[in-house]
Amino acid sequence: MILANVIFGSRRRNEPDQLKDVAESYLAALLHSGQICGEYFLTWTKGRLNAHVMLASRAATEPRHHSRYGNDELKKVTASFGREPVWRILDDEAKQHSSSWKGAPFLYLFTHAFAHASPVCRGDGKPPIPVFMLPVAFEHKEQLCSWQRSYYHHDNIWLGCGALEIGAYRQLADPMSALAAHGRNLCREIEAATSVPTFYYLERYWGRPKGENQRPCPGCGAAWRTERPQESPARFWHFEFKCDGCRLLSHEGVSTDGGRHTRIGEFDEKRNAKQIVQR
Repeated sequence: MILANVIFGSRRRNEPDQLKDVAESYLAALLHSGQICGEYFLTWTKGRLNAHVMLASRAATEPRHHSRYGNDELKKVTASFGREPVWRILDDEAKQHSSSWKGAPFLYLFTHAFAHASPVCRGDGKPPIPVFMLPVAFEHKEQLCSWQRSYYHHDNIWLGCGALEIGAYRQLADPMSALAAHGRNLCREIEAATSVPTFYYLERYWGRPKGENQRPCPGCGAAWRTERPQESPARFWHFEFKCDGCRLLSHEGVSTDGGRHTRIGEFDEKRNAKQIVQR
């Protein structure tokens, strides 16, 4: 993530609120395509409207990466302010080049409550691939950003340990949940566009006191236990569970005090058989 400042310009004939609306519509277009991420701050400073944003990469500001929607909004900004916005990178350590799917052993979809970077991760631990760089339609980029926001909210609810904690955890851990179904469909779109195997990550917090390392894939019931590389320290992307058929990934549960909650996200033969019949 790269901190940047975008200066739109000074007030002209239009009212300040109208100019802010134009600028926000442009920033929204960049958000929907994954060019900027997280929250942004829009303010008037010394008579000029500017915003501080988080860029997915240095190339994110280039119009060639804009969607049709983004280009339309850019034209409105130019007409309203009499010029195109000026971008300034504020991060001294911003990398020159973006990560790519090329050369990745596999990709996986994952985010969490404290992340704003792209949810499209490489299976070798290199930086995530900016959503706007993916060779998929704008609609799929928009859906990826929407899925990430939804995951972010569910993860925050689960971490908050309130009345909706278990329901939120089920969305994160169950491969049949609405959130997971949405994400797995997006994985299929990414894989079709990149020709790189693309997996969906399943949260696993509550694990079984015995047999956790032998639990079957929750998608098909087959064995999916893997072995982490022995020659290097354990990393997040060294998954203990990986099913190539279902395109699912996970880790062992970290708590054995979950009681009946350990069943969340596990293989359910009756339910899975019902799902197959419905298809």
